[in-house]
Amino acid sequence: MKRYKKLDFNTKDLESLSNSDLKKIADYELRQYLLRNHPHQYYTCPLKNKKYPVDQMHACHYIDRQCMALRYNLRNVHLISAISNTFDAQVQVDGYKSKHHKEYEEFLVEEYGSEVLDFLREKSKEVKIFYKEDYIEVINKFRNNE
Repeated sequence: MKRYKKLDFNTKDLESLSNSDLKKIADYELRQYLLRNHPHQYYTCPLKNKKYPVDQMHACHYIDRQCMALRYNLRNVHLISAISNTFDAQVQVDGYKSKHHKEYEEFLVEEYGSEVLDFLREKSKEVKIFYKEDYIEVINKFRNNE
């Protein structure tokens, strides 16, 4: 049976890691960054307008996180309740991918104005390939609270 070494999310030796591990750390640091900017035991989900404990909050992407051009963009990623991100994402709503997506879109427009949707949709068309240096830059950005 092959054993896997547990990934140290706090490592300073980023250069020695694979891109796959760097992506995991970058995702972790993004969530930590979002949590640091809302230092409370409970967080208000902007879609549910209800408080949830930290372990019930997801770093949620409006444009799917597979789109690397927006994966770490702070206009695209917000702390959203796990309930909305999982269960509401399965509820169909005409004209939207889901109830969750409709509510997320309404939140973005209220928060940033309707032009944010145009920005995100246009940016989502960009093809972005992340290399080791890109992941390290993202990790350092979120670690340094920039």
